[in-house]
Amino acid sequence: MSFYSPLFSIDVEHAFLGATFTCVPTPETADWIRRRDLLVRPQRNGVAVFCEAARRSVLLADCAPGAALLAFKWFAQDPLFSQYTLPLIPTPESLLYLRSGVSIADDSGRHCLHAGETVDAGLMQAMTEPSLARHLDRRDVLCKPVLVAEIDLADHVAGQTTTSGKADEGAAVNVDSVSGVNYYVRFSARKSIWKYYFISNADIDAVNLAVVDLDDTVRFVAAEPEQLPGSRRALVFMSEAEIEMQQKYPQRFQLREQGDMGDRILIRRLANADVSKVTQEMVGGRAALVSEIYIN
Repeated sequence: MSFYSPLFSIDVEHAFLGATFTCVPTPETADWIRRRDLLVRPQRNGVAVFCEAARRSVLLADCAPGAALLAFKWFAQDPLFSQYTLPLIPTPESLLYLRSGVSIADDSGRHCLHAGETVDAGLMQAMTEPSLARHLDRRDVLCKPVLVAEIDLADHVAGQTTTSGKADEGAAVNVDSVSGVNYYVRFSARKSIWKYYFISNADIDAVNLAVVDLDDTVRFVAAEPEQLPGSRRALVFMSEAEIEMQQKYPQRFQLREQGDMGDRILIRRLANADVSKVTQEMVGGRAALVSEIYIN
């Protein structure tokens, strides 16, 4: 019975916990893996690759830079992915392209495929760029991946020492001592101003009303009332700070009426924002994303 050991893994993390992906190897990578009898297994939002332990040294010993490039593509499962994800794609013809050669080891021993805490627009690459284009096909134009990651197996042995512990130039690397490498990518989530519309036909004044955060971290201010379609009047409250988009929010907001005898709770738990209901408007003299929340 063959024993397989970890070769490498890649995991994609997202600040928006509901983000899910499908990860697939490029056809060339799938063929390379098949011919060398490697195992590929799904792992969270990524992939793990294993090689037969008895053939590990043979696989890695002759890996010159560029000789074994394994590329994987990630496709977002949520059609709203671009609504809550940073970085924004600058053009329809570009996408994120990450390579193991610039990965950075963190304190936990994992390797981050980008220099910053999260991926940024500087990692975008034109899809026509030869280094990226070789990993793409016609289908990727119609259904574009959100990320392409390229792993060069030569990066696994670069900088490794010999069995004697010396790093003599030109000395052979003991590939049996090379462990599996765990790579990761991290996305950040967009933020938005929360804007509550309280719809009422009654002539209610917002002076004595307040949106209160039970955790005392977000402050809301009253804006000018607005007229909505159907001659409906809405009192408006907006958060002073942007709130990071989430699938499930921890925020606990209440609508209260403030009076001489103390506060009276009108709505014990206000609805949270929905990433599908985001607009852009001028707030404080600048363009900002606004999550609209309507309360009847």
